[in-house]
Amino acid sequence: MQKHLSHSFLFFCSILFFSLVSRAQLEVPPELEWKTLKTPHFEIIFNAKQQDLGLLYAEKLEKAYSELRAYFHSLPEKTVVIINDKTDITNGYATRIPYPHIMAYPVLPGPEESLADTGDWAFELLAHEYTHILNFEPANGVMKPLRSIFGNIIAPNILLPQWWKEGLAVEMETRLSRHGRLRSYFQDATIRAMVDEQTFLSYDIAQANEVIPTWPEGARSYLFGSLIWSQLLSDKGPKLVGDLNERQGGRVPYFIEAPAHDLIGENYTAAYAHMQSEVVLKAQEQLKTLREAPVTSSTIPRNAFISVTAPAISPDGLNLAVITEDDGNSRSIKIITREGEQSFLDAKSADTIEKFNEALTPASQQDAPPKGSIQRLSWFPDSQRLIYDKIDYINRIQRYSDLHIYDLKSKKAKQLTTGLRGREPSVSPQGDLVTFVKVEGGKTHLGLLKMETPQEIEILYSAPLQERISYPLFLDQDTLLFSLRKVDGSERLHKYTRSTKQLETLFSDYENIRFARKTSEGLIFTSGKNGALNLYLASADLRSAKPITNTLTAFFTADIDPLRKEIFATQMTAQGLKVTAVMPQDWKNTPEEIPQISPLLADRYAQIPVNTQAEADAKTALEQSTIEDYSPYGYLWPQYWIPFIAGSSSETGVVLQVQTSGFDPLKKHSYTLLGEWDTGLGKGNLAGTYLNQTTSLPFAVLAYKRSSYLGTVSNELTDYNATVAALPSMYWMSVYANLQVGWQYLERSTLHTDTKRTGPYVMFSYKDYAKSGAQVSPESGVGGYLGAYDYIAYDNYLSHSQFVAGGEIYFSKYLPKHNAIMVRANAIYTPEKVSAVYGAATEAIVFIPDSPLPQYILRGYKRGQVFGRNLATVNLEYRFPIHNVYSGSGTDPIFLRRFTGALVADGAAADGLFVNDVKRVYETIDMKRSFWSAGLEGKLETTLGYVLPVNFVIGYYVAFNSPEGPEGVVGTTLQIIGF
Repeated sequence: MQKHLSHSFLFFCSILFFSLVSRAQLEVPPELEWKTLKTPHFEIIFNAKQQDLGLLYAEKLEKAYSELRAYFHSLPEKTVVIINDKTDITNGYATRIPYPHIMAYPVLPGPEESLADTGDWAFELLAHEYTHILNFEPANGVMKPLRSIFGNIIAPNILLPQWWKEGLAVEMETRLSRHGRLRSYFQDATIRAMVDEQTFLSYDIAQANEVIPTWPEGARSYLFGSLIWSQLLSDKGPKLVGDLNERQGGRVPYFIEAPAHDLIGENYTAAYAHMQSEVVLKAQEQLKTLREAPVTSSTIPRNAFISVTAPAISPDGLNLAVITEDDGNSRSIKIITREGEQSFLDAKSADTIEKFNEALTPASQQDAPPKGSIQRLSWFPDSQRLIYDKIDYINRIQRYSDLHIYDLKSKKAKQLTTGLRGREPSVSPQGDLVTFVKVEGGKTHLGLLKMETPQEIEILYSAPLQERISYPLFLDQDTLLFSLRKVDGSERLHKYTRSTKQLETLFSDYENIRFARKTSEGLIFTSGKNGALNLYLASADLRSAKPITNTLTAFFTADIDPLRKEIFATQMTAQGLKVTAVMPQDWKNTPEEIPQISPLLADRYAQIPVNTQAEADAKTALEQSTIEDYSPYGYLWPQYWIPFIAGSSSETGVVLQVQTSGFDPLKKHSYTLLGEWDTGLGKGNLAGTYLNQTTSLPFAVLAYKRSSYLGTVSNELTDYNATVAALPSMYWMSVYANLQVGWQYLERSTLHTDTKRTGPYVMFSYKDYAKSGAQVSPESGVGGYLGAYDYIAYDNYLSHSQFVAGGEIYFSKYLPKHNAIMVRANAIYTPEKVSAVYGAATEAIVFIPDSPLPQYILRGYKRGQVFGRNLATVNLEYRFPIHNVYSGSGTDPIFLRRFTGALVADGAAADGLFVNDVKRVYETIDMKRSFWSAGLEGKLETTLGYVLPVNFVIGYYVAFNSPEGPEGVVGTTLQIIGF
């Protein structure tokens, strides 16, 4: 059996290579020129055209360094920071592998995000990310010599719980700034909603570490983590940060309770419970104060969505458009149509006009809660068209926001702009103009386009660096209103007159004005004047306003039904953001004065003084800085190596393996190196990959040497491979398509023969499906691949061709919720009659679920029991949920997520050999002889070590064509599905 398995390794390596390079994260457009700004403690890499942004970030980083060194004891000598303006999603991440670096995506947060209540955004973002760098830095005690041996991979604090890491970062972003999430209206409203509906205490510390497809989804670690750290520092003082960080940095990962007992006096579970009780008391005080005036009643329409936001009612009052997000992370626009003057609460008709699966975004390291791709909806005056923004790819690297229009008559959507970077659109009274917010790294602009020539953009007003324009609208054809949030955190409504180009501030005594909208009742907006975000109605002359709600939580975007005068508004609830309805008799009777509250944790952060010394240190550091052209080469030396031990192929020894990898900050060059020593064979193996992304045509190189044997250890063989491939962009076809064109050299040496093959190949793949949220499987979409290999005639080389093809389809229509069917087929075809060892072999288990690349699965049989130069397999699976667990025990590093099941059936046929393991012979087979199996699988989804998703699969399969007839077998699989 070892004979065919050896070649399977070669084929698997080539497929793995294709998978790795085709899905490699292209980080920046190759045509951009980059600069490196070097300060005493940072190397800031930025687009040469954004030098002002680079200088700003450099100053904020040095200020963060000066402030944070008072809390942390271990600091890296240098940290690399990349300002990468390739996306309109607010995000960033930090890591120390292979070296300490931060990736910052500098677009300002939108007004409805959890990050919306920012001030000095660059500083808050960088203080958060640099906290991570300092959190990961310690390697004390037994870890210190290990780091000197193994390098940067020894960073035990990287493996701390998510709530520990993210909570500390949110605490420091708040403590060191004038804003931050622990002061935000959004987070305070979230907490009050949970406390009021008595759900806050139901979230335990194990769940706080997880992304669970119920509210607050991926924000759990940020919300609850920041609260526990705030409580800890309130009780024990800021010295605790450095002390705990250093203690954890000297311990074996996952043993985290001893430092807590020593420094806090209790375990983390008890500290978390103490935090919950304190937060509940504070929130109840706020709720008691807010109830001193009548609380505005609201009705939540019944729906199964995780969130419903951004209500917009057509001018004729017949249609209500909202943005929804389901538990599979699909964000959609839905239009609710009513009959006559019935309430939208009673309307039954709802059309989906746009659906965008957030889960289809290629995964990357992230350090922020999930963001939405569709943000604002606005109607044209004729009530027949709707304009909205959506973030999507404009090429295979950059993901920007563009404007789209939906026509109710034709029921078709079309993209209005490409690469505009425009969001939050609104239409003029005559329907001929659209105003919007144009964004770029660190900046926002008030933009205008004509519907006749949407490619011609006029910038009416550009806000200073770090100031956020949001939600512009036309008051009339010549007058626009918009909110402007400044670096000090103040946010006011502004009026811009096109004819005079004059700017005027409105309602200067109202705090945090957002989401202004012109309605049949006048101008409404949201303000935090009383300490909570409430709705206000402006007077006709825009000189005064009165509250029309008194909420216990927060209102965001809102609109008034012109027919029934009901308000439909985005409101924070204990189940997340929902569009709720407020009846006319409720909003019209709101008192002129509503109760005033302070931020939930004001007593902890209000008195923190501005660190003038840190600001002076930052300016001094900037004066010492230098700017030079970016060079990738100083970053490429190996920074770590990882040892592994595995079973030997000979079953008489072990395989000792070491691995390292590296890349420059812009990932123009990246590589992986692997070395092995097989003690059973007394032979070594080497492998390496290299990816070059310096030009618009990336290319990759693979090379390896592998020693193995045929049948017995004495019958040795050695395989060599060298592959070079180009990776042309397929964006013109689809963002989900990948292509690889290359050349392979293969050589196999045995005691008696040497076989060489070389020639070109091409491989194409496509995948538009994903699993996310509460889904147990992809529920729709297709994937596939098609490849051709031509091993040319040359001297004594083996000459033949080979073709591979396959695909899968997922569907769930008409099935119970989150049930899905998968159908997959894979085939390899070799026209020439070469040995079966040059084909492929079946696998008995699935290591990589839902892959669009070749996997010849035949469960119930032994691995490689069917192999041949031609091979075809089919797989059918019916997948279904069984039970959601979502439970862990305190800080134990294992979390049980859910149980799922699947009914499976497999089939295979080959021109090759069947291994009769009863008679111990190889049986010659052709495509007329097929092998079938069926079975039942159970899967336990878990999180191990706080960060690693792992599936435990057990199945019972019946192999119908075993040598002695139908045979039942039990199979188990461990699927490590990524970080």
